[in-house]
Amino acid sequence: MRISAKIIIPAAIALSGLYSCSGRADSFSYDDVDTADTLTHHARYLCMADCGNGTVLVDIADPWNDGRTLARYALVHRDSTIPENLDDSRFIIRTPVERMAVYSSVHTGALNELGAISSVAAVTDAAYFSPSDTVSRLLAKGEIIDAGSSATPSMERLAAARAQVALRSPMQGITAGALPSSTVPVEMADYLETTPIGRAEWLLLLGELAGTRDTARSIFTDVIDRYSDLTFKASAASSPKPKVLTETEQSGTWYLAAGKSYAARMLADAGADYPWADTEGTGSLSLSIEKVAEKAIDADIWLIRTYGFTPTAAYLKSLNSRYATFKPVKTGNVYGCDSKVNPIFSDMAFHPDLVLAEYVAIFHPEVMPDYTLRYFSRQ
Repeated sequence: MRISAKIIIPAAIALSGLYSCSGRADSFSYDDVDTADTLTHHARYLCMADCGNGTVLVDIADPWNDGRTLARYALVHRDSTIPENLDDSRFIIRTPVERMAVYSSVHTGALNELGAISSVAAVTDAAYFSPSDTVSRLLAKGEIIDAGSSATPSMERLAAARAQVALRSPMQGITAGALPSSTVPVEMADYLETTPIGRAEWLLLLGELAGTRDTARSIFTDVIDRYSDLTFKASAASSPKPKVLTETEQSGTWYLAAGKSYAARMLADAGADYPWADTEGTGSLSLSIEKVAEKAIDADIWLIRTYGFTPTAAYLKSLNSRYATFKPVKTGNVYGCDSKVNPIFSDMAFHPDLVLAEYVAIFHPEVMPDYTLRYFSRQ
């Protein structure tokens, strides 16, 4: 629900410098406190501040329109009084949230780690949860409702789930499916962050929603420490930076991470020479196999993520005979990851340190002599 409250313009102006999170999101307007503790420091699109008295303000910046805000929230502890002077553009969410609809296994996995899986009342795209996932077991027992497709979730099932919030991923130019009037949409734009640590910091928002702030902050601090240590190891490696190619052609198009994306950043932090590191953009590049070959036919290592199978060298050759001319196929340096059984996408979101360790071990094995691969296998 929303709360109607007067907006104190002088206070909003006076406090804009305190709560702007370096200008990444709209300034907070809340005049009932003298100071606030900024909770986020790395994320580009998430800004949170603890205003005391059980209230946390959250601004989510619009990733596609600089200077605009996608959504604004006031998270108010259920034992606290809702402040009178909140901007009426904010959704009010009582925390800890007891019933959530969650559209991505990335976020259910994080909630599970936070000890809050019992708050998940419904999920979408249920078929994509692996059999070993806790959510699959709870779906089978009827303890979690299958709300259908994330693109067009069932209003009836969401209503039956009595979800107080719906964690969904906003998409540019795509209107999200309707929600019951009692369900607040929480726009999880974490996947659009440009740095691994920036994306991982969204775990703090989940911690606030679930009422597990200390656990979330502890996990996030450990992630930063391990990620920094691994980056240092990669930078100090004695072996040269290997040229790394990723993914494969799909229906005539090869999608590769743009140079300013968090995926490209991770390759750089792991000590790789990524041929498209100097390209603009934070999303994907759409290239032909000829354009890819121009820059990466002589790649030292080829990383391929699939779903439901492992891409062996023989399989690659059967897909396209031109793959046989790529150096990694000839030298046996193709590494495949079946994301159906290896949670690389979930781990990359909130535990980029785990995936970075894998990269460093593959690119510079001398600095990770005792490491055993957990996501990729050499083909």
